[in-house]
Amino acid sequence: MSGVLRNKVQRKFKMRGYSLKVEALSEVLSFLSHFPSDAFDDALELLLDELHHLSLKSSILDREPVHKVVSLLLEADAAVEENPSSSSSSASALRVIDTFIVPKFRYDPVKKFFHEHTGRLPIHGDASAKATLYKDRFLLLFQRVSRDPRFSTLAFDASSSDYGSCEEIVVLQISPIQSLVGRVGRRWIMGVISQLEDGHFYLEDLTAAVEYKITTGFFLENTIVLAEGEMQLDGVFQVRTCGFPPLEDREKSMAFFSGLDFFGGGILTKEETVSFFTKFNKMKIENAMAELFMVAKNDYEASLTSVIAKACRAREKCCE
Repeated sequence: MSGVLRNKVQRKFKMRGYSLKVEALSEVLSFLSHFPSDAFDDALELLLDELHHLSLKSSILDREPVHKVVSLLLEADAAVEENPSSSSSSASALRVIDTFIVPKFRYDPVKKFFHEHTGRLPIHGDASAKATLYKDRFLLLFQRVSRDPRFSTLAFDASSSDYGSCEEIVVLQISPIQSLVGRVGRRWIMGVISQLEDGHFYLEDLTAAVEYKITTGFFLENTIVLAEGEMQLDGVFQVRTCGFPPLEDREKSMAFFSGLDFFGGGILTKEETVSFFTKFNKMKIENAMAELFMVAKNDYEASLTSVIAKACRAREKCCE
């Protein structure tokens, strides 16, 4: 590659606010070598657009994020070359994503945000991989429950305000299992059902484990549940109410996770999102109208059959 192309690449990236390290620059030049010289500008713009959707830690780019985007673009280009007819319809296009480059995010309960796991994960997990899996799963559900209005912590106690309260606000607080020791009264806890001893089931979170007793319900091991109950004198948590963590609307989750690409397939722009939901709502309306038409048609045919049968019986009586 000539020095003119190197300067052009660096200038393009600087216009977008990026600086390239030597390894990243070599990766970009290798990517451009797959295209003719008259398509360099379009390829660079496409590469920069895809980099913009990544959650980058710094504006100084090394090889890893550039290689991730380059691999996705080259795989997509290879898929189009194998099946050129599929490129004519963007709605039916498929994107192949390598499972080894799918981003891995973990939730930080202290800072209350997701951070991307850096480094390569081993194919075969070590001894602590299973514990890490359950920890990540528990924190993923815990951050969702903490945003639920029924379990959100208030910034102040509205019921004890000097100015009074217009309405009674009931907020349920999730207590760590470790804090149940020496406390009386009903508490809400969130934990994983585990059988730490034969015939004895426990609720376990990141702080401790407590044996529990429940009279109704059907729950399996390794299930994460929300339970309301009271600590007994014998150290057993008597469960009064038990259920699964509440669900969250898609719109609320998308608003919270905006800018995070959990799957590695890129983030939809605002125009693409609006277009997708427009088509989806149109499809729902068409399906509902078709179902309504079939119900009306069946009702009409059933009523018509009933009228004909009654007319035949009336005619037979008249003939008699």
